[in-house]
Amino acid sequence: MFRFRTYSHAKTLSSALFGVALLSAVNSFAAVSQSPLSLTVGVPPNMLLTLDDSGSMRWAFAPDSMGATHTTRRAKSSDYNPIYYNPNVIYKAPIVFTTAGVEQQLSTSFTAAWHNGFNTTVGSVDLSKANYRVSWDVPITAAPSSYSYTNTTKYSGTGTVYRLAQNPSADFSASATISSKNPKSTVTTANGKISFVITRNSSDACTATATLAGVTITAACTGSDNSFTASLTQVSVPPYYYKYDASISPTCTTVNDSCYRLNFISTDERQNFANWYSFYRNRALSTVTAAALAFYDLSPSVRLSWQSLGNCTTFSSTDPNSQCKNNAFKEYSPTHKGQLYAWLRTIAFDQSTPLPAALKRAGEFYTTSTPWQKNPNGTGNTPQNTYACRASYHILMTDGQWNATTTMPSNFRHDAANFTLPDGRAYSQRKPYYDSTNETLADLAMHYWATDLNPNLDNDLPAYMPFKSGDNTTDYWDPRNDPATWQHMTNFVMGLGLTESLNNASIPWAGSTFAGQGYSNLLAGTANWPAASSGSANNVYDLWHAAINSRGEFFSVDSPEAMVQAFDDILSRIADRKSTAARPAINSGQVSTDENNNGTVKTVSYQTSYASDDNWSGDVKRFEKAWSAQNNAFEPSEIWSAKNRVPGWQSRNIKMAGNTNSGLVNFSWENAGAANTDGTLANLLSRDPENSNQPDTLGQRRLEYLRGKRSDEGSPFRRRSGVLGDFYSSSPAVVSGPRYLVNYSNRLEGNTAYSTFATSIANRTPRVYVGGNDGMLHGFNALTGVEEFAFVPSAVFHKLNKLTGNNYSHEFYVDGSPVVADVYNGTEWRTILVGTLKAGGKSIFALDITTPGSEELLWEFDDSSLPADAAVKMGYSFSQPTIARLHTGTWAVVFGNGYESANNTNGKAALFIVDAMEGTLLKSLEVEGVNGIANGLSTPKLADYNADGVADYAYAGDLQGNVWRFDLLRNGRSDSAPFTTEDDGENAISDFEVAYGGAPLFSAVANTGTNARQPITSAPSLVLHPTGFGYLVVFGTGKFFETGDKEGDKSIAQTVYGIWDKQTLGEEASAPNISRSSLQMQEIVTQTTVEADGTTRQGLVLSANNVRWQASDSAPAQDGWYLNLRQSQGEMVVENMSQLGRTIFFQTLIPNDDPCGDGANNWTYAINPFTGGRTSHNAFDYRPTTDIGTTNVSAIRQDGEGGGTLSQDSDGTYQYCTGQECVNVYPDPASLGRQSWRRVEQE
Repeated sequence: MFRFRTYSHAKTLSSALFGVALLSAVNSFAAVSQSPLSLTVGVPPNMLLTLDDSGSMRWAFAPDSMGATHTTRRAKSSDYNPIYYNPNVIYKAPIVFTTAGVEQQLSTSFTAAWHNGFNTTVGSVDLSKANYRVSWDVPITAAPSSYSYTNTTKYSGTGTVYRLAQNPSADFSASATISSKNPKSTVTTANGKISFVITRNSSDACTATATLAGVTITAACTGSDNSFTASLTQVSVPPYYYKYDASISPTCTTVNDSCYRLNFISTDERQNFANWYSFYRNRALSTVTAAALAFYDLSPSVRLSWQSLGNCTTFSSTDPNSQCKNNAFKEYSPTHKGQLYAWLRTIAFDQSTPLPAALKRAGEFYTTSTPWQKNPNGTGNTPQNTYACRASYHILMTDGQWNATTTMPSNFRHDAANFTLPDGRAYSQRKPYYDSTNETLADLAMHYWATDLNPNLDNDLPAYMPFKSGDNTTDYWDPRNDPATWQHMTNFVMGLGLTESLNNASIPWAGSTFAGQGYSNLLAGTANWPAASSGSANNVYDLWHAAINSRGEFFSVDSPEAMVQAFDDILSRIADRKSTAARPAINSGQVSTDENNNGTVKTVSYQTSYASDDNWSGDVKRFEKAWSAQNNAFEPSEIWSAKNRVPGWQSRNIKMAGNTNSGLVNFSWENAGAANTDGTLANLLSRDPENSNQPDTLGQRRLEYLRGKRSDEGSPFRRRSGVLGDFYSSSPAVVSGPRYLVNYSNRLEGNTAYSTFATSIANRTPRVYVGGNDGMLHGFNALTGVEEFAFVPSAVFHKLNKLTGNNYSHEFYVDGSPVVADVYNGTEWRTILVGTLKAGGKSIFALDITTPGSEELLWEFDDSSLPADAAVKMGYSFSQPTIARLHTGTWAVVFGNGYESANNTNGKAALFIVDAMEGTLLKSLEVEGVNGIANGLSTPKLADYNADGVADYAYAGDLQGNVWRFDLLRNGRSDSAPFTTEDDGENAISDFEVAYGGAPLFSAVANTGTNARQPITSAPSLVLHPTGFGYLVVFGTGKFFETGDKEGDKSIAQTVYGIWDKQTLGEEASAPNISRSSLQMQEIVTQTTVEADGTTRQGLVLSANNVRWQASDSAPAQDGWYLNLRQSQGEMVVENMSQLGRTIFFQTLIPNDDPCGDGANNWTYAINPFTGGRTSHNAFDYRPTTDIGTTNVSAIRQDGEGGGTLSQDSDGTYQYCTGQECVNVYPDPASLGRQSWRRVEQE
């Protein structure tokens, strides 16, 4: 625990405002989900891979125009020829897989470097000796030594290319004049790297040796008239490379051979050079290596096939001995992976470049049934599991400009045509898609994007819309977005060695698809795509154009390392697009309140939202309801949106824990500690989340990014649409004036301090507090929406760096709902806020927010706050705390220990009682369930039996299905006045105990004969029993916070219970013995369509069986009731209930196992808490549309996340609202008296 005391330890107090805690569907035990389970799972994408197997792939240079430079120095320098060895790059030997799917690490060595590291039968060379020949156009199936320096190959359109590149004569030859008197001469080259010994045999004959890199070899020697030249230009030599050195001359350029320095391979770089030689030496080897590295980690659920341009032209081969191997389209299983790698290792690279035909094959394949089946080329495929939301991609890699046409598809939707897209939008020659040239690669790409490739499926593909302007039409046609919901093909295109050709003055390439003036000119229509045709130099632009037309991306690379990165980027882009449930802004929670403005009362609501399709952005909005005479109803209008009102990054008031009087310091680099000290914020931020958290130097920039600085977005950090992160589970807390009735609170503490306090804060600036998954609790001005305060809890420091990663996968941070109360600290009242993290961490924190602008950190509570030998530790803080006044005179924060705590499988859980002002643990009330099964205590509900503002009991459920009561009373209280307000003193805390001698009030067990426990993850609701004795403890069962909960548990039914706790007068209570057999069953009688004001939805009708609360001559009294939910659908209760008179409203969740649908459906129930059955009045406006008498509707389908909340309009109308919609609800007219216990708030 981090305690920052600003008050001396006096009698510290806490509120008895027993508010509802919204427990939403998130994470816990060993598989804590870090992404909302309610989002669609999605389905793995389809992927086709096309690799260029043309003859030019054998070339060891790029671009193509470099072919004639084979004799030069610069041809052997990566500064000019990016394919050649670069000493600044670490060349990794790839991992491959056998045909059985077994991983195999390839290797090579300097003394036995494979000519083809993927096919060792080609042989090896000892590079430690003078055996190196510079490959220029050597097939990977042959050794360079099998060719002479005069061997050439003729290429159509390119001309003659030499097989080997000779060593530059300026460095590898020397001349001398030698007379007969001194027949031997030693000559050293100008660079001093090679020493020749020339021996004169006659006036025109000689022999020579050369010493270089520690090796002496024979050199060629020619002579005439006593002038002799020794040369190594066309012989094997030790391996070498050149480096460009601009300091040699002021006139240096990379095409000036005089500006390069020769370097022989040093001992330290021998292995790196050997790796380059064996795996990267030419375009073909680089491509195979890059693909091998990229596809190593590809998810096994991705469905894949492959082809080349000429030798493998099908996606359906089942013959492992064919050119394609067994490439029949299927999931990327280990054996399928083995076939891919077998194909990569045996590509011949001897074809031409018919790219249009290859792209057409890919597009046409997607028009067949195979890629849409759940098990392509397998069994078990049905119309039901042929999913309509599966994305389809084509990765096309080439090193050349296409040089062969193909027939165009029927109903050709090329980019110069006018046509209607499958969603009804009209396309008409729109820039940057349009050009006037037909039958190009870009036209084919447009056709297979704009055509519904499987019209038998619904258009249910999630749109990919990361770039939003606020105008739907603009966003739709933005090439960076893919709005297509129909089945289509998106192309990711890679060009190798072609960057030099992207040199059109109006369309210069700026390094990426959508960058630079060239793209801007195309977008604006001020530049046109160059006309493409077979063999045209313009065809490199056609690659770029094809990517844009299909809403993909184009990558122009020149070096092996850039190709490796491009493959990785392409697969990352595809992974980003298929991320689970990219959905537009979803309203995740809503809270309503009434504001009194100079006597005018208006209903105000604050609504949180998140958008997983918008880089996990979030927003908070304020709505006000006003009467609409036109529609004869109260209608909401938006007043502000917080995401548009966040101050500049340097001006934001963001705080974190620090050793100051307030316990807070600015969230800044100056306060982050030393980056080289483990555990400091600076150290944790100076780690690359995309490279296994390896240290880097970007810590300060990450902190500034978290503060809201936008200039680093895109590179090096993640792009955001706004600086506010997603608001998923956290429900807003509204704080303005005093929260309690003055006289009531004065009487509670025996003084008039609350009168003084209430006056001092009567005009306090109202704020809305809410936790965000950007790592902060936010405080917004409730009137203006401006963020005025934020706090970063220490417990999330260790993962803040993840928020900056370009491949960010959602995490929870400050995901819990803040709880606010006025608390007496022994001398004065203060307003405190207690915040939780839910799945974001195992900690809670408290802030003093009495005075806006002068916030103070009171404490942070985690495992370090507990005794070292505590049997129950702090888990993920899913349990929403209650701030309560205790009989000890102390105000405390009361909460369950949460989920996935250390040692949680000992079956134990605990109710923690923590001093509200100090953060010290006052009591841990431990309960014991079944050993060996994970446990944790959920949100408690506190009971104030006599409404004096002091907590008497607490009730809470656990993961093992037990309902526990905790007695917050000292022993020996008067039977006549067990709940007197008189303080028992601080020592009375030792008498607080688990009720019933440590036994549960009830254990929820499914009635399946298996004794399966039903977990309880929401707070119980307490209702005064109809006999006037004791409480009815009403609760539901279910669990939806682990990744394994995604599809729900259909093996048992979850249940809603009402259990009678009879012994509630402070007496010595004996252990109850309540089981299902002593409960009255209710059931779902029928599911039907219901209607209200022309709107229809699904509804349920429950039974209305009476409960026998008093024994009869023939039967004992019953202990409560139960209602089984729909087992076949996995229906459960995971949200807290709401009570309105004698009606309880609650929301159920039904997991949706359709990966293309919403991740969960929700129903709103209204029940009679005395029976658990149908209400006697109409709780909803809805009525059955079929004739089932006058039966009242008990439940309606009402989707929306975050549970339901009750609100009341200024006209007195009640509404039950989810994050998605509100419906009118009605209490029993005769039951609006007090039914539960809480402090009365100031109106």
